[in-house]
Amino acid sequence: MSGFSSLGLGARALSAAQRALDVTGQNISNANTAGYSRQRVEQVAAGGSVVPAMWSRSTTPADGVVVTGITRIRDEFAEARALSAQGGLSHLSAAKQTYADIESTFGEPSDSGLQAQLASFWGSWHDIANDPTSDAPRSQMLQQASALAGTFNQLSSRMGQQWHDSREQLVATVDDVNSMAADVARLNSAIRSAVTAGNPANELSDQRDAIVMQLGQAIGATASAGPDGVVNVNLGGSPLVTGDRTRELQVTGPTTHTQGASNELKLQWAADGSAAIGGGSVQGLLDAVNTTIPSYLTALDGIATTVVAAVNGQQAQGYDESDPTATAPNGQPLFAGTGAGDMTVVLTDPKGVAVSAAAPPAYDGDNAIAMGQRANDAGGADATYRSLMVQLGVQAQSINRQTDLQTSVASQLDDARTAASGVSLDEEMTNLVQYQHAYEAAAKFVTTIDSTLDTLINMTH
Repeated sequence: MSGFSSLGLGARALSAAQRALDVTGQNISNANTAGYSRQRVEQVAAGGSVVPAMWSRSTTPADGVVVTGITRIRDEFAEARALSAQGGLSHLSAAKQTYADIESTFGEPSDSGLQAQLASFWGSWHDIANDPTSDAPRSQMLQQASALAGTFNQLSSRMGQQWHDSREQLVATVDDVNSMAADVARLNSAIRSAVTAGNPANELSDQRDAIVMQLGQAIGATASAGPDGVVNVNLGGSPLVTGDRTRELQVTGPTTHTQGASNELKLQWAADGSAAIGGGSVQGLLDAVNTTIPSYLTALDGIATTVVAAVNGQQAQGYDESDPTATAPNGQPLFAGTGAGDMTVVLTDPKGVAVSAAAPPAYDGDNAIAMGQRANDAGGADATYRSLMVQLGVQAQSINRQTDLQTSVASQLDDARTAASGVSLDEEMTNLVQYQHAYEAAAKFVTTIDSTLDTLINMTH
C-alpha cells in the first residue's frame, strides 16, 4: 500500500466515524420524539483486490471501512403484537365509554332517578287510599304521574342523543381512517422513490409507521412489509392500503334512531358497497349504535309500556266520580304512549281517578290500594328496572375489568416495542465516546501518514 493510499484509507475511517457521530447525535436529539426509531450505522471492512493476475498479485492487505447504510432498529414481531393489542384496547375503551355514558344517563342510585319516581308514583296511590274522597291526593298523584312520564321521556331522549353522538363519532372516525390511509399511501410512494434512488428514508418510515399504529387503534388494521420499503395495510384480510393505492370506507344506515325501526349501521367499502370488517374504536362504536344503546332503549320502552298497561288496566277495574250512577267499572286510562319516548298523561281531571273497587256511592279506596301494590308485581316495571340496573352494573364492571387487563397487556407490549426501537441515552453516550475515540485514532493515523510522507518527500542524499 502506498502512502497516498494510506491517506485515502484514513479519510474513509474519518468519514465513517463522522457518520457514526452524526447518527448518534440524531438519536440523542430525538430521544423524546414520539414514534422515532433509533438508527445505527452499518459498516463493513473493505478488502483488498480479489482480481486474479497472471504475473502479479495484490499485496494490499485491505482498503479500510465502508459505510453501507443507516438501519432503523425495530422488532417487527413486537410491532405487530403491539398493533394488535392497541386495536383491542381501543375497542374495549370505546365500549367502556359507552357503558359509562349509559350509567350517567340513568344516574342510579339517585333521589330523582326513575326508581325514585316509580316509588313516589306508587306511594301517591296509598295517599289516595287514605283519603279516597278528597281531590288533593288525586291531584298530587297526577303530578307524580306527569313527573314519571317526563322522566321516561327524558331518559329516552338522552339515550337517543347518545346514539346520535356515537354515530357522529363513528362517521368522524371512519373519515379519519380514510385520511390516514391516504397519508400512508403518500408516504409509501415517497419512501419507495427514496429507496429506489438509494437515499435514506428512515424518518419518513417512522412517520408512516406512527400513522399505521393509529390505524390499528382506530379500526384494528394490520400491516405487512412490501418491496422497496413500503408497508401494506389490511383490514380483516382485505387490503386498505396497497403500496400507494387505498380503498375508501364509508358508514351506511339511518341518521336518527327510530323506535321500532331497523337502525343498523354498516361499515362498507365505498367502491362496491361490500361489507368491511372493522376493529379498534370503530368496532366499539358500531357495537354501541347497533347493539348496546338500542338494547337499553328497548328495555326502557318495555318498562314504560309495562307501567302504561298496569296503570290503565288497574284504572279500568275501578270506579271514578265521573258517573255517580255507574254500575260497572268506568276507570279511564291515565297514560298513553307506545314507549318511553312518547309516554304522556292523558287524564287531567282528579275526579277521573278510579279510587274505589265498589260502585258509587261507596268510595272505599280499595282500587287505589290495589294500584299502589302494583309496585310489588313480580314481573312489573319496578322489578324489571331493578334487574336492568343490575345488568348494567355487571356489564360495565366486566368491560372495566377487561379494559384494565388489556391496558396492562398493551403497556407491556409497547414497552417491549420501545425497548427495541427506543433511544437509550446511556447507550448513545457510550457510542458517542466510542466513535469519538475512533475519530481521534483515524485523525492520528492521517497525521502520522502525512508526517511520514513529508519526511520521504524531503529526504536528501
